Amino acid sequence: MTPLSPDLAARAWRQAVADSWGDRFGAVEVTCERVGLRSLSSVIELVAFDPYTSAQALLRAFTRAGIAPYRPVITGPPPDGTLLLGPLVERHPNGLLILDGVHRCLAALRQGLGTVWVSVLTAETHPPPAGSPVPLTEVTPSGSVRTRTPLFRHSGNPDFRPTDVFLSRAQSRARREIERLRGP
Repeated sequence: MTPLSPDLAARAWRQAVADSWGDRFGAVEVTCERVGLRSLSSVIELVAFDPYTSAQALLRAFTRAGIAPYRPVITGPPPDGTLLLGPLVERHPNGLLILDGVHRCLAALRQGLGTVWVSVLTAETHPPPAGSPVPLTEVTPSGSVRTRTPLFRHSGNPDFRPTDVFLSRAQSRARREIERLRGP
């Protein structure tokens, strides 16, 4: 794993979210912060076992590499490795809501960690969450079919945050900035 600048990741997340959902959030700021896992909530209460198991393996990789979870990293040889920008959390009036990274945060909590690094999105406006917030401590890995159905995606819920779009755009922006910084 190769650590990346948290500022680079925060800029990439900020621009991707502003481009994708600026009409709902207004102006956005993103900072990289260490947060208490018990302060986090999710709009999903069940997570599938396979992604949860992958998150546990990723957490072990961070530990073996001596990198604090979940600082931004490239997981393979630069520049072609997988770019991980860390979980994305929304600072909402009701608390810190995980937008991307529920499996990773749950793996860290269940491993006994108290804090992790996340990118915290602070928005000018606060659309309601896509569902009722559930404390991370109450999220459970499950084999239930409910974990395999798209809970909010494709549901027509206007408050669903398109985190797959945020992540894809943020990774593209971060890669471009890495290449720009590397130079010719």
